[in-house]
Amino acid sequence: MRRWWVIVGIVVALGVAYWAWPLLGAVQLARTARSGDAAQVIDRVDLDALRRSLARQIATAYLDVSGKGKKMGSFGRSVAGAAVTTVADPYVAQLLTPENVMALLSKGRVNEVNLGGRVVAVKGDLPDFSTLLDNHLLSAVTGSYFDQLKDFVIPVDGGHGEDDQYGVHMHLVGLTWKLGGLDLPSPLVEEMARSILAGEPPSAP
Repeated sequence: MRRWWVIVGIVVALGVAYWAWPLLGAVQLARTARSGDAAQVIDRVDLDALRRSLARQIATAYLDVSGKGKKMGSFGRSVAGAAVTTVADPYVAQLLTPENVMALLSKGRVNEVNLGGRVVAVKGDLPDFSTLLDNHLLSAVTGSYFDQLKDFVIPVDGGHGEDDQYGVHMHLVGLTWKLGGLDLPSPLVEEMARSILAGEPPSAP
């Protein structure tokens, strides 16, 4: 019987260690952001995954604010969303320049994005990794979960109600947990989608 308890203890310990591993990666990312070393910060961000994460959200919001997704079923929205993602890609590419990523992680704000020669302000605060785990440690520990084996989600309360809830995705790349996704509040994503829509030429009558 004692042997089984030892095995169970080892399994539980390994599970806790694996759960704590991405949290440690988030802490290291926050500390790196505080240091101001842009190269080390970028090294802890999976830029491709982060771009895909934001582009998908903006594409979905784009269908809503433009009215193009109202008459589509779930399958139609899925197909259209994949196509519209290409519209969001240039925006996201500008949003996630090394300079903006550094500002995002160290200050929680990106002031403006140059979209096709048009300067667009990004209104609203984004997650501030320099203070994220200091201010929301308990919710981060108790609310975090694995979405997939290599995708760990940390909830963030922006402090302004239900419309200010974030989800921070840490992705395991090799042996390093990196920032690989942000589930942004709906109002902020809709504002980004409207910025893209405002820059499009009017439809032909």
